[in-house]
Amino acid sequence: MKTFKYSFIAKIIYRYGNFIISIILLLYLILSAFGMFKDWRFVFPLLINFILLYIVNKYYLKIYKLFPFKIEADNKELHCSDFMIKDRIEKIKIIDIDKIEGGIFSGRNYAPLYIEWDGKKIGLSPHMKDFNKLLTIILTNIKKELYEELLESIKKYVKIKPAEKQNKK
Repeated sequence: MKTFKYSFIAKIIYRYGNFIISIILLLYLILSAFGMFKDWRFVFPLLINFILLYIVNKYYLKIYKLFPFKIEADNKELHCSDFMIKDRIEKIKIIDIDKIEGGIFSGRNYAPLYIEWDGKKIGLSPHMKDFNKLLTIILTNIKKELYEELLESIKKYVKIKPAEKQNKK
């Protein structure tokens, strides 16, 4: 089995970045709330900070629930562990994967990739060390129908030029 993990910096950002961002946004939110007493136009920064705080926390909660920070993979199974919220371990038989979406399959190379099986879901970030190797292991062992479906979705977003013929002299 090959082990895949995030780099130290990526792991710190994914695990603890929310705390720093939330504190900064809360300070701006409080300052905007006090500013409203002096001028009504401070309502706009208050609303913007509140919306940003909501979006950032919603994104990080999704990361905490769905993203394993350690994945062990072979040609048959994925063993996902080190989730942020729960001490859970997910064992996924690669052949049981029903759906793969996001990332390169949605036209956004740096977006997270989501894997669904048996009504469960995990997320993988392309910032993981050797992410392409992990994706290769998964794609070479999934069902043929799903593989062809993913190939079609990539063709929607990637323009591939036909090979040019070379002139031989």
